[in-house]
Amino acid sequence: MAVTHTWSIDYNLKTKTQDKHDDIVYSVIWKLVSEKSVKDSEGISRVYSTASSNEIILNTSNINSESFISFSDLTEDKVLEWAKLKINLNAEEGTGVTCSELEAGHERNIEKQINPPTKNLAAPWTPTEVIS
Repeated sequence: MAVTHTWSIDYNLKTKTQDKHDDIVYSVIWKLVSEKSVKDSEGISRVYSTASSNEIILNTSNINSESFISFSDLTEDKVLEWAKLKINLNAEEGTGVTCSELEAGHERNIEKQINPPTKNLAAPWTPTEVIS
């Protein structure tokens, strides 16, 4: 099964008044949760997951009055679109990674959970061979 990525925006949006518009959203906290369900050798499904979140300052320097969306008409999808755009723009400017790179990093983390690259061994003087 493939890794499922779910992006969301925290309910608390930071706003300001700018260019004669009230409640301009200028800062949000985005969250990315990625998970993969895998059946083990006994047929039991196990879910492996990882999550990231961060606050991001949105670009409010060029507000177009014709395409302006009032605060009461905002949707999570629209604000998430703005956040992802800003994440990718920051990456282009060399201050972060793209949304795709965040998702790929989550996929690598999950694969390491499923197939750990390291293991813990008990010291030779203990009766147990492997510490789980």
